[in-house]
Amino acid sequence: MDLGLKGRRALITGGSRGIGRAIVETLAAEGVNLALCARGEAGVQEAVAAARAHGVQAYGQALDVRDRDAMEAWFSTATQQLGGLDMVISNVSTRPTERGDAMWREALEADLLQHVRLAELAVPVLLTGQEPSLLFIASIASVMTQLPPAEVAYGPMKAALINYAGQLASRNGAAGLRVNAVSPGPVFFEGGEWDRMRVSKPALYAAVSKLPALGRLGTPEEVAKAVVFLSSPAASYITGSNVRMDGGTIKTANF
Repeated sequence: MDLGLKGRRALITGGSRGIGRAIVETLAAEGVNLALCARGEAGVQEAVAAARAHGVQAYGQALDVRDRDAMEAWFSTATQQLGGLDMVISNVSTRPTERGDAMWREALEADLLQHVRLAELAVPVLLTGQEPSLLFIASIASVMTQLPPAEVAYGPMKAALINYAGQLASRNGAAGLRVNAVSPGPVFFEGGEWDRMRVSKPALYAAVSKLPALGRLGTPEEVAKAVVFLSSPAASYITGSNVRMDGGTIKTANF
């Protein structure tokens, strides 16, 4: 299937590792010119080089997306370099490191507000783009009521993000902008959370690996393929959706 992406312009946050890196490389392979950001300079440069190897334009900057000024400056530079935007994928997420009120504030900033800020910057630019799309990476934690103590704020923020995506879809659909979310389940990649769990907590890793109906954890590449499809003109009648990508981990009907 031709996704109709060659020559399109995309912006991706958290594009240096895991799901974000897989999205960058999948987009580049489809001929998409792109801009990315992440916190580590080395990872950003590696991702930019990998994208350029596909023959596309790629730009990157190291920054913390929770820093409003840094985000706004990067967004402005990236859109100028690309000459506009057709696709935005808001991917950054983090596990809170604090406890109590501080954990909730950290989760609010990292897993909701920075997505909202990016959307507020992106929507006016996307509305001038070609068959524009905005996509948020959420999580199946949004529907889970049994979460580890360090993640009790994480699930509610992801639920709020999915609701926000639906609001944007309703508000901007008539203008031609599609807005969707993708909610991954446990995803394994080298150096990631589940790779660390495999070493530090092998019993927990083994138990979680058995939860998906498919009997294994997902990969960043699997998530990236769905993200790129949903962001492409091939998905032109899909908006306001939250696609659960968990290999059947959540055992409920997904209405």
